[in-house]
Amino acid sequence: MLNLLRARNNSNYCVTFALRKASLHIVVLERRSSDTPSLVVCDDVAVKDGDFTTAIRQLAHTYSKYCRHHPPISLVLGLGFYQSVALDRPELEASELAASLRYSLRDLVSYEPEDCVADYYELPIQMAGQNKINVIAASKKELTPLLQVLHELSDNVVAVLSEEQAIAAMFADADEPTVVAYQQAEQAGLLQVYRSGQLQVNRAVRALERIHALSIDEVRMGGLQPLSVEVQRSGDYFERQLRQSPIRQVKLALSLPKQDEILTSLHEDLGLPVSWATYPTWAQELAVGDYSDFAALGGAVATLEMSEGE
Repeated sequence: MLNLLRARNNSNYCVTFALRKASLHIVVLERRSSDTPSLVVCDDVAVKDGDFTTAIRQLAHTYSKYCRHHPPISLVLGLGFYQSVALDRPELEASELAASLRYSLRDLVSYEPEDCVADYYELPIQMAGQNKINVIAASKKELTPLLQVLHELSDNVVAVLSEEQAIAAMFADADEPTVVAYQQAEQAGLLQVYRSGQLQVNRAVRALERIHALSIDEVRMGGLQPLSVEVQRSGDYFERQLRQSPIRQVKLALSLPKQDEILTSLHEDLGLPVSWATYPTWAQELAVGDYSDFAALGGAVATLEMSEGE
């Protein structure tokens, strides 16, 4: 999470923009006195020639009533807009660590140090003897114009979130050890393990980039075998390397047709209950339904929580 300076909140809404390869999502949540937010906007536009600044302005104009009075705003970076690296924690004070990361990443990411902006998060469990952090790095040159547009809309830009962090807010109810398989068109699959509502393991697997394009006939012919292998690897790492309790279930957040044959195929391979990830009740009326909006929705939940915690 790339935290940014926050201003006082004078709005009853929070606004989140989420970047995808060729589209931009907007989600607006309304604060409520109860613990459940109200989803008032969930929309997207196609983006031409990578012009995301114009797309942000377009959506902000369409939903201008929610962008008044400096609402909390956040930006979610899709997998193609950042690089995630597990790194041995440098022996530095916390106050110095984030600023030093761009130099520590010199040989690990494709951004030059002068163009690299980075921050980190920590997972709750690690292998014995390890002290690693998960670093999120992005291009300053790409981020700067996007943040300038957001600051034009509000003085309360809360954070920049990575997709792997944003979707975690959608699995806060995963109490038992659960493997989540998440993948969107033309991008790497994310294999994540959750327990007690917390992200425990995160793996990006490029070999799963074409899973979304499988036909049912291909599924019947074993097309989901690579996914089964990666789910098993994630579970084995959690159970054997991290020495945690066994995985109890598998949740799918894939842009595949929600057909029983997919669940049956994976259940037969894994021997575990397999089900489709569910949208929270407050999101079901306006949600897209194919998980393409999961990162935007999760980012909005995280934004609301951060703004309320100011």
